[in-house]
Amino acid sequence: MLRLIAGAAAAMWLPGALAFDPFVIGGIRAEGLERLDVGTVLTYLPLSVGDTLNAQTSRQAMRGLYASGLFEDIRLEREGEVLVVRLRERPAIASFEIEGNKAVGGDELMDSLKSLGLTEGELFKRELLDGVEQELQRQYYANGYYDVEIETTVEPLPNNRVDLKIDVTENKVTTIRDINLIGATIYGREELLDSFKLSKSNKWEPFQKSDRYSKQQLNGDLEALSSYYQDRGYLKFEIASVQVQLSPNKEDIYITINVEEGDRYKVKDARFSGDTVLTPDFLKLFLSTRDGEWFSRKEATESANRVEAALSDVGFAFAKVTPIPEVDEDSKEVTLNFVVDPGKRAYVRRINFSGHGRTHDETLRREMRQLEAAPFSKSSVERSRVRLARLPFIEEAEVETQPVPGTDDLVDINFNIKERPPGSVQFGVGFSGSQGFQVTGSLTHTNFLGTGNRVSFEVNNNTIARSINASWSDPYFTKDGISQTISLSYRRADSVIRFSSGFNYNTIGAALTYGIPLSEYTALRAGFGVEQTAIDTFANSSSDQVLAFVTDNGTKYTDFELRTGIARDTRNRTFFASRGSLHQLNLDLKVPGSDLEYFTTTYRYQQYVPLLWKFFAEITTNLAYSDDYGSGASQVPPYENFFAGGARTVRGYRDGALSPRDTPFDNPYGGRLRTTAQTELVIPTPFESDQRSTRISLFYDIGRVFESPNDFDADLLRSSAGFAFQWFTPFLGLLDLSYAIPLDNEPGDRTDRFQINFGSGF
Repeated sequence: MLRLIAGAAAAMWLPGALAFDPFVIGGIRAEGLERLDVGTVLTYLPLSVGDTLNAQTSRQAMRGLYASGLFEDIRLEREGEVLVVRLRERPAIASFEIEGNKAVGGDELMDSLKSLGLTEGELFKRELLDGVEQELQRQYYANGYYDVEIETTVEPLPNNRVDLKIDVTENKVTTIRDINLIGATIYGREELLDSFKLSKSNKWEPFQKSDRYSKQQLNGDLEALSSYYQDRGYLKFEIASVQVQLSPNKEDIYITINVEEGDRYKVKDARFSGDTVLTPDFLKLFLSTRDGEWFSRKEATESANRVEAALSDVGFAFAKVTPIPEVDEDSKEVTLNFVVDPGKRAYVRRINFSGHGRTHDETLRREMRQLEAAPFSKSSVERSRVRLARLPFIEEAEVETQPVPGTDDLVDINFNIKERPPGSVQFGVGFSGSQGFQVTGSLTHTNFLGTGNRVSFEVNNNTIARSINASWSDPYFTKDGISQTISLSYRRADSVIRFSSGFNYNTIGAALTYGIPLSEYTALRAGFGVEQTAIDTFANSSSDQVLAFVTDNGTKYTDFELRTGIARDTRNRTFFASRGSLHQLNLDLKVPGSDLEYFTTTYRYQQYVPLLWKFFAEITTNLAYSDDYGSGASQVPPYENFFAGGARTVRGYRDGALSPRDTPFDNPYGGRLRTTAQTELVIPTPFESDQRSTRISLFYDIGRVFESPNDFDADLLRSSAGFAFQWFTPFLGLLDLSYAIPLDNEPGDRTDRFQINFGSGF
């Protein structure tokens, strides 16, 4: 005899609807299964053989099975002493497709739908359709499509499967017809709306997107409006109400904002309360608010942040500083009370590194300016991160300060390191305007055996020169951070530049150079080198200047060089920097006892100036001067002359063209004084936000080389302006393209508007 015990969800909540006699379960049988097995049913069924089935246990059984989400319908029946569980499984999603969604799509949409359960192979639930429609509607509303129509179709398939199809009719995008400001009398409407990212539709802007309404963006604009007033003294400015109205045809949106401007207040004084730790007079040095000026919420907040940073530098990692304005309504003045809650002084328990597969822990730890067991310092932690990021074998460094569980005065500093390949073996071809086509082979490792030492061996062969260079650099030759570089070089050149003055020279040399840090950003350069050079001249093709030098000094020289210099470098990166500056002054002296006694001094200045919208300016100035200090004829060899013109100095002119010329061939011979400057406006590239390997810029170059300082004449300087593109390629090194227009060239100047350099120039 078959007896119905409970059915569907109604029986769970209305146990009196169906009467039955309790019984002891002698067996359990599941019917209606297609993909699932009995074991899965028993997993969710809170009953087993020997249990008593009654009104309470039947409700529990129904809840457990429905809660699994696997079944669409469940019925419990009795067959003798056997509990029969009749089930209808939920169908599986065989496939789904979305059609008509042109404005909304991509990975973001698919990830959203996947999070809702809309994935092939997942079980289909009726409520899933509601969730999908709501998510699609949300994304379309966020993009300004308020008239969108969404229709979903479920098509049953054999084997308890379904196909889902979503048809989207986007219709016309809804745009902002007008933004009204009611109650704003102090500032002009257009002035206030300039702080908004939303704007009303303008038919003269065919690709306008700012006229698409977004609730999130409107909230941001309202905050910007409040900041505009409160940063100009209107402390009690309020937005009374906001109305957003959609036109009946869903094509236009009208936004009405009611504001109460209030009175304007000046800053009377600033004081500190709470446990300041440091003296109030010292903390006031970090305030940008000034007595007698209009109150500014931005200045008050930034002042509080700077005070928090100052406290964090003496160990109070979790200090909170809250600026509270105390208003005097009679005088319309505000006293800023900075309430300081320093918390407990925090100490660093451990400094941990992760992500550094091949680099030794000590190689990273020596860059730390924050020490373990020392008080926490925010600026020291950040400087440690920057030093890690500047290492040539580190692509990215991130830092996290994590409180130690169970304590309120200990933190761990965790650095997450992303390495770049430290070694490279390259063989390639390149082209340079000054050296023609070149073949290059190099072996470089910037993190030899994980120690941070640099090993390099390079061979170059081009139209006019062949060279071999080898070097070994240890950035921590001593524990104090003194670096050591040992270098060997050989070079044979058939001409100084491409338009030769008619001589060849061979040079072999060795050098030992040390870098001595004076501070976090400043270092001395000191070293010693020796080189032997031989010049070959030709009776009918060597210039008068070369022949005169050889007559006075011979053709073979052994020189001993003293290398000195000082540099201050605050750039955020050593290559493709975007902020900071570099000052570098070098003096190389051929010491007494050398066959040639002369010196060369160079000064390089770089400044990066951030501008609006991720633009920034790069200013580079190079000055160079050489002279002899011995008696008699000039001892500055022609292969040490300076040249100007070309990609590295003044673009738009041929390499070496802006230099003194020889006689009688009128070829660039070079001079002893070089002055060049390059100013670039770097434009953000849409495909690379950090601009670490690609750059586009507009530039203005100016400069020239003079035979001596006495010959300097500003009227003889040449300038150019143009467009440049740089890309650090994986295979050819730096690709440098530029198109320049000479601005003040004279007849006889050798110009070259389009210039290209690529290869292992860096």
